[in-house]
Formats: sequence, structure tokens, C-alpha cells
Amino acid sequence: MKSKIKKPAFSYPLAALLMAALVAVFSCNKELADKKDFSNNTGGEVADAQKQKVLYVIVDGARGESIFKSPTPVLSRMIKNGMFTINSVSDENGLNATSWADMLTGVDKNKHKVISEDFANNKLTDYPMFFKRVKDNTTLRTAAFGISQSMSSKLVSNADVNSTFATDEAVKTATLTELANNDAAVVLAEFQGVDKAGAQYGYDASVPEYASAISTIDTYIGELNNAIKARANFSKENWLIVIASNKGGAYPVIPALMDNTLFSKPLLNSFIILYNPNFKSTIYNKPSSLTSLPYAGSFGRLNGDTIATVDATKSNLYNFGTTGEYTVEFKLKVQAFGTLNAPIFFKTSSPANSTTGWWIIHNGSNGTWRLGGLASAAIATPIAKAMETNRWYTIGFKIYFVGTVRYVQLYQDGDPVGSPTVITGRSVNNSEPLVAGYRSGYGNTAKQFIADIRIFNVAVPDATIKDYSCQVAIDATHPYYNNLIGYWPALDGTGTLIKDQSKSKNDFVFQKSNQWVTFEDYDSKFCIKPSPELYKVVPRGVDIPTFILGWLNINATGFNLDGKVWTPTYTNILK
Repeated sequence: MKSKIKKPAFSYPLAALLMAALVAVFSCNKELADKKDFSNNTGGEVADAQKQKVLYVIVDGARGESIFKSPTPVLSRMIKNGMFTINSVSDENGLNATSWADMLTGVDKNKHKVISEDFANNKLTDYPMFFKRVKDNTTLRTAAFGISQSMSSKLVSNADVNSTFATDEAVKTATLTELANNDAAVVLAEFQGVDKAGAQYGYDASVPEYASAISTIDTYIGELNNAIKARANFSKENWLIVIASNKGGAYPVIPALMDNTLFSKPLLNSFIILYNPNFKSTIYNKPSSLTSLPYAGSFGRLNGDTIATVDATKSNLYNFGTTGEYTVEFKLKVQAFGTLNAPIFFKTSSPANSTTGWWIIHNGSNGTWRLGGLASAAIATPIAKAMETNRWYTIGFKIYFVGTVRYVQLYQDGDPVGSPTVITGRSVNNSEPLVAGYRSGYGNTAKQFIADIRIFNVAVPDATIKDYSCQVAIDATHPYYNNLIGYWPALDGTGTLIKDQSKSKNDFVFQKSNQWVTFEDYDSKFCIKPSPELYKVVPRGVDIPTFILGWLNINATGFNLDGKVWTPTYTNILK
């Protein structure tokens, strides 16, 4: 059968055409001394002599880190002509259904909406399994064999054959039968034996039963390879073989190997091999250093009389009254402490002990700070907690009740500082704006940055304060996110506003000139939540449909897929 589309999405068919020419000259496919990378080529036609074919094998529950620690001679041979990674990351919800949907539609859960194992409320009509793309653009035969009834009935579509079985061996047998069919072209096989062994005994190569299950699948893949080579028209076909796991499985991790990223979660650790005998071996590894990701962005420097304020008419939320509970925290980096008690963050007409309001100010230039206004006397941090210049600190306070008694407690880097102070009945309400920075006459030689400002209308528990003090940003996963009455990441990078990301929408406005400064700071105290882009440095399950469609010469640009395009380097091609 012949593809309806002649122009490919990228270079594989061109490489196939060149391979056909090479076969005509030489009696066997022998690797040339000169290798050429066709990864950027986007033209070419499907060669009549070599029909594009695909075998796609999904191995449920196979941890990438365990694959090559187990006896896998077949997979080990395949990576010599494969693009592969053992560091792929599945969707962080850890569900089979979501991972399968990623791997078969080429879009993530934000589009296909498969976020439960029952596939409820999905958008698979809008983002179908890639078989539909194949059928819409070619006359190729499609076939699917697996264990999962839900995958078969709710995810697989547009298959000429769609069958489920009770055992992996039965799946293998059916797949072998399909591969013996001259019309076989796009074949999917799903195996669950590895996942079942992991669930029962443990998901690690050190577990004999798990390693044995991986070895069994390796043997099956060898049989499937042999079946392809035994096809009557094999010499005229060009097979892509994809072997990938949908996810790994939960297993204890040595604390020293935890890197605060999804890469170190065994449940999400999967592997991918994209194999063709003409591919150059290419390994994709996770970044070498993940234990210290930078706090990076662009923030406004506060120095001299450059301050940022929330208008007084919008600042009553931050008076704190005599009855509520509140938590205030922010990050501070001081470049110079100044010569006086420079203000840092306050709501008062003048940050001095005789005025009404509350304020956080420096204690001269010794690195300590104090909270004034809320108690009858200022509460200061001890010299043992002194801050250093050019380092980030998370500081703040919490107002809370124990019975009818109201207290305030200072915090630095998530730890309580000193003892709580009674403030029962004391009101500091005023009509002043909320200010980050200084007031004229108070330590104007100080230079500092304030970022990640969070104000909650609840007394956040100490354990949560500690857990999130190392985070440089928070989102809806924070257990008290809905209690934010002000949240200013302060990394806007442009303009005169520091945007409030809470429901209050009380933006800070810079007064006088402002200067946005780009930074990239490393500090072991940070537990940076990585950008999703970090996980795209290695192939992922969502990338596979895009790769397959390109192999089949189907232009996927109009399908709104999320997969990254990975292009191979070929070895057996003409110079």
C-alpha cells in the first residue's frame, strides 16, 4: 500500500530513499566511514522500494533506571542503532490512563483531559489516538493488541484490528501473527507483566521478580524483531520500532539521590527507544546538575527613595485589626544595609515606635531585623540569626490565637525566631499605603531586593511555613493558596507595576524611577520547582506520535500536537 502524502514532515523517508540507492550499489547495508546528519532535512518522497512501517511496543511499569540493570540483551543491541533515554518523565499524576493518552495522542492532559483511570470527561474526540491521523492520510493497516480493556475501548480508535488478551504471551502471539501479514504496517502492542511484577514485589532491578519480568519482555521484543526480519518483503520495507514504558513505579529513593525534580521520582521514571538499523546511536540524559537550580528572574531594586506601594485605598486588607489571623512572609536580599534602621516592608506613616501601624526594619547594619508596631515594644531577631549581604532570606511573621489570647511570632527561613509575643487587643489600623522599601530619612544608603511577597488571612501552620520557605514561588498546590490576600512574586521584569497574583489584585506601583535587574542566584536553601521545559531535554511519551507520523510521511503541523520533534542522525547514507 502506498502513502497518499508525498511530502514528509521531516527526513526519514529521504534517508530511506538514499538507503535504497545504497542497497542497489552494495550487496549489504554496510556502515559508511562518512556519516551524514539529515536531521534538518524536511523534503523527500516515500521510496516505493521501502515502505515505511511502525511497531510500537508499550511496556507498562518499566522504570527507565531499571531497564539496563536487568538482563536485556535485545534492548542493549537495539540502542546501538537507536535514539534512547532512560530518564524520560511521565505525567506527574502517575496514572496509567494519562500516560497512555499522552503516548497515543501526542498531546498532554491539558488537551486530552484524561485525568482519571476511567477516562471520564475526556477530549479524545478533539485529540484522537494517532491511528486516526494515519487513516485520514494513508491507506495503511492499523492493529492494536494489549492487556488493558480501558485502553482498548476508550483510547484506541481507527484500528483495523483491536484485541485484548489475558496474558502478555497472548499479546505477543497475536502481534507475531499480525507481523506475518503482508499488509501489516502500523502495529501497537501493550504489555503489563513488568507492571504486575513491580506492584507485587517492587519496582527495582534489584528485585529478582521485577528483573525477570523485564528480561521476559526483552525476549518477546527479540521475537518481534525476528518476525519483522522474516517478512517476505522485509528488504523493501523500512521499519521504525518504538519501545517505551508508560511510567515506572513507586520505590524508595536514597535521600542523597533526591534532586527536587520529577527526574528523581521512580513512579514517573520511564524509558524510550526509537530504533531503526540505520540510526546512529544517540543517548539523551537528564541534566547533570539538578540539586541546585537557580532562583532566576528580573526584579526591581529598592534603593534611596525608590519604593513600591499599594495605594492606601486598597490597603485596608493589611491592617490586621484585633481579631483575625494572618501570615506575612517574603524574600529579602540585601546588597548594602545602610547606616540607619532602613525600612524593609511596612504599613505606617513612619516606621518608628511612636507611630500607629506595623513595620519590618533593619537593626542598623548588623544583619538583624525587627518587627515594630504590633506589640508594645519592637521584637528583634538575635545576632545569631544575622543576615549577610548578597544572600537571600525568607523573613516574616504570623499573627494567631491560642484561645482568646492573640500572639505574633517572627520567622526566618521557615524557623520560628524567639518566643511568641502577646498582642491581644492591640490595634494598629491606619489609612496608610502598604510599602516595600524606604521612607525618606531612614537608611537611604541601603540597597535591597524584596520578592515573593505572600500575605495570608490565616495562620499558616509552622510545618507548612517551613516546607514552603525554600520555594521561590507558590501555586494552587499550596494548601492555603486560596487564603492569599496578596501575592507578589515581584519578578515582572518590566513596567512600573509589581503584579498581585492573588484574588485581591492589589498591584504595587513603583514610586520614582525603578530599575529591573536580571539575576540568577544559586543557594542550597532553595528548593526550586523546575520549569516544565526542564523535562523536555529528553524524549517523552507525548513526543512519540509526532515522531511516528513524521516517519510515515504525514505532516502533523495542523494537528496541534504537543510533542517535540526529535530528528535522527543516519549512518548508512550516501555522502
